[in-house]
Amino acid sequence: MTENVDLKLLIGGPQGGGIESAGQIVLKSLVLKGYQVIGTREYQSNIIGAHSYFTIRARAERPGAIHFPVDAATLLDAESIFTHFQDVKPGGFIIYDKSAVNTKLRLIAPMPKPLKQRLEEFFKSRGLEPVAGSALKVAEENGVKLIGLPMKDLVRSVAKEAGAPLSRAGKTVNTMGLTAMLYFSGVEPSWIEKAINVHFAAKKKVADMNVLASKLAVEYIDDTYGGPCCFLPEGPNLGKEVMLVTGNEIVAIGKAVGGLTMQTYYPITPASDEALFLEGHRNLDLAPWAEEALHLKRIGSVVLQTEDELSAIIAALGAAAAGARVATSTSGPGFALMNEAISLAIMAELPVVITVWMRGGPSTGLPTREGQQDLLHAMFSGHGDNPKIVLASGDHVEAYYDAAKALNWAEKYQTPVIHLLDKYLASTVTNIHREEIDPLKITIERGKLVENPGPDYKRYQITEDGISPRAPMGKTTMVITGLEHTEDGMPTEDPVVREQMMAKRRRKFETIAKEIPASEKVVLHGDPDAKVTIVSWGSTKPIILEALKLLEADGVKANFLQIRLFQPFPVKEVLDYLTRAETVIDVEQNDLLQAAFLIRGYTGFEIKHFVKKLTGRALWDKEVAWAVKRILEKGDREVVVSGGA
Repeated sequence: MTENVDLKLLIGGPQGGGIESAGQIVLKSLVLKGYQVIGTREYQSNIIGAHSYFTIRARAERPGAIHFPVDAATLLDAESIFTHFQDVKPGGFIIYDKSAVNTKLRLIAPMPKPLKQRLEEFFKSRGLEPVAGSALKVAEENGVKLIGLPMKDLVRSVAKEAGAPLSRAGKTVNTMGLTAMLYFSGVEPSWIEKAINVHFAAKKKVADMNVLASKLAVEYIDDTYGGPCCFLPEGPNLGKEVMLVTGNEIVAIGKAVGGLTMQTYYPITPASDEALFLEGHRNLDLAPWAEEALHLKRIGSVVLQTEDELSAIIAALGAAAAGARVATSTSGPGFALMNEAISLAIMAELPVVITVWMRGGPSTGLPTREGQQDLLHAMFSGHGDNPKIVLASGDHVEAYYDAAKALNWAEKYQTPVIHLLDKYLASTVTNIHREEIDPLKITIERGKLVENPGPDYKRYQITEDGISPRAPMGKTTMVITGLEHTEDGMPTEDPVVREQMMAKRRRKFETIAKEIPASEKVVLHGDPDAKVTIVSWGSTKPIILEALKLLEADGVKANFLQIRLFQPFPVKEVLDYLTRAETVIDVEQNDLLQAAFLIRGYTGFEIKHFVKKLTGRALWDKEVAWAVKRILEKGDREVVVSGGA
């Protein structure tokens, strides 16, 4: 029965060894077979050589989180064996390269020294030689089946049959490994071949060689191990039209559908992939219904790479002043460079979306790892009194609609909108159904945009709602300045005008708080009468939703309060929900517990229990469930969870 399928897989190998492609092919195989998937890649911040791995989960309904231990792992080198030999559950299996078993731990140069030391102590305590074969032996003693592949021999066979040099055939090692893992997991070779052809659709020779490698791997498994005992049933989504997409890509798509006309950026992990995707799809042909609705045959946007992040936001502000619908994207270090310009945007009332893909800090920190550490930075970015909108997305579908919504809010309220996302969302892949991201649900709102201003036009006209009419540059004479100014934009230090303009900007913020509906600010998931409330934000959403199911299975009823809008802060809504619960537990991936800090500051509510993860690795559903139960049973104030390699 498909409802019983919950397949958890891992593929690891050297960075630059095709781990990303391998993970994508595994995901495509399972999607083609009709399953919903989630997959995420962990990788080092160097270019090549060090350990990288891709974790996949598949089932009939969309998984909300990756899950350990896994059912099967393909470990393509000795470092992967040492890193993950304890991550496979009893009854599962490990696919490995036979030539790696004698590799000594001390000879693995890229492996972090602290991990080496921990492993050396582990093997010493077991009386084992620190070689990859010892790690495999421990896994086997724990009930894990070992499947060794003679990768060098198989590569020679691929080269011979394909008439290709060994160096080119050697690039199919990842395909042979993933094929063995999927085949033993119950996926027929036909689905794997289809996925290979889809993945390499633009490179027929590469596809053909990888299909050949896959077939040779299957033949070896059948001859040596007898093949799998049975195959997975076809999933419930077989034949349905779905999109397999990362967080970076879905945000780019949301911006395009939301009418983006210009995006600026300076390359930085993990933000760059969003801008690169936009750049690769900057001219989009429209479906017939869209042509009719928009009176256009195609839509396009300008994607501009600048010399640094300050230039990126300044270029965006210039385009906004000219009437463009603009965004810029960055991560924490780049966001820090934008602070002065954020203040300029607030004072000059220029609409811009700043997409911030958070990662581990401070400073350069963990460039390719997870962290929710820029919430307070987003709230208080810019100097002086600096009201702006701060929005956090929890999953791919939310991120799609939020990307378009942020563009609307920026123009409607003539203010910066900071859209908070993170590395986990950026690199996590999932399949989304067409009906989940309906472009017809997205409207384009440009607010008080005046195409033909009259002679009495005042750019900063004082209004009851705090929002002035906005005309693009070139339509009329105007002054745009970072200095305090009169209604027509002329710099002034007059105390009365200063007070009037401060009050105008405050009224604008009050208008924003009043007009954004409560459903866009906070969402309560689960039983509203539950005595335990978990509060969190951002990409922890699907993980906590999975944890609620685990808790319910253990007899614990809890709900989840997801904060979506942090500025203006939803004081009433948050306080209403939190005061209903007997126990409130804050879950975050930062050390300062930044959301809890804001809740206390805005509402006075003191959260007494916390769960946090600081490793830079993805949060797991079972970690959240375990930590919540520990708090309920032992009364711990703070529980730190640490899973992940």
